[in-house]
Amino acid sequence: MLEKIFNIIDDYDQIIIYRHINPDLDAFGSQLGLYYVFKKMNDKNIVLQGDMTSNILDYFDKFDAGHIKDGKTLGIVVDTANRERIDGDISLCDTLIKIDHHIIVDSYGNINIEVENASSCSEIIALLFQNACLDIPVEAAKALYLGIIGDSNRFLYSATSSDTFKAAAYLLEQGVNISEIYEPLYMQDKTDFNVYKYIYNHYHQVDKIAYYYLSDDDLKALNITREQGSSYVNTLADFKEFEIWMAVTEYKEKDCFRVSLRSRHVPVNVVASHFNGGGHAFASGATLNTLDELNDLIEELKGIKEYV
Repeated sequence: MLEKIFNIIDDYDQIIIYRHINPDLDAFGSQLGLYYVFKKMNDKNIVLQGDMTSNILDYFDKFDAGHIKDGKTLGIVVDTANRERIDGDISLCDTLIKIDHHIIVDSYGNINIEVENASSCSEIIALLFQNACLDIPVEAAKALYLGIIGDSNRFLYSATSSDTFKAAAYLLEQGVNISEIYEPLYMQDKTDFNVYKYIYNHYHQVDKIAYYYLSDDDLKALNITREQGSSYVNTLADFKEFEIWMAVTEYKEKDCFRVSLRSRHVPVNVVASHFNGGGHAFASGATLNTLDELNDLIEELKGIKEYV
């Protein structure tokens, strides 16, 4: 499959790489993993689409998002289940390739590489490179490794498989230094301590559902971004009393509320899809237009057949 993609690339003047809105480590990891490889392998105009202001990008090596030019254009969309969540205008592309690991709901590409049981999109891309016996830049290997550990939660989630470890082993062979990745990613400071303290003192519980809410004022008081506010969702993960846990954060700039949903055994993705979101069975995101919708979301979660 990778050979087919490389053969296609020769026919185009530029490559635009897309990923989903509200990006996470896997979205950026798979996008930048391709970017670093393509920048090394050819002289095409390589462009990154989507908002590039996220603090998550601090974990990746430097890049130039580039500028779209005239010419025949190949688009590659990574880690995005449906076209509505693509961050960027895909109408600019003459041909579109989709690479994704979510439940298949929209095969919008001219070529679709969809592996539902993969731990991450970064895993899929790493294995494509490995199967082609390709040596890739260490920047690309680092980006893909970040994507894998982000979506697998350091190989803890159930989607982790032998293929996940094969991909990780391949990336280590390409020069990834684990300590250089993990230390900045998981090292904590006093800000983290204050956020944990706030969550533990202000979380809410409804039956076996636990959640915390951070208003815009709370985010400012804790000195964190909205994006960072959502990233603490697993603070409530390791308690046997909670089957589902959530982070709810006010997104004042867009006049809405972002919800990150997690569970051990309860498929939350269907409910998330009813609230402008979706994702994996046990890890999904949703968007509420008003905080009043939170009660509706909780009631639907309580009604899931598999809810224990």
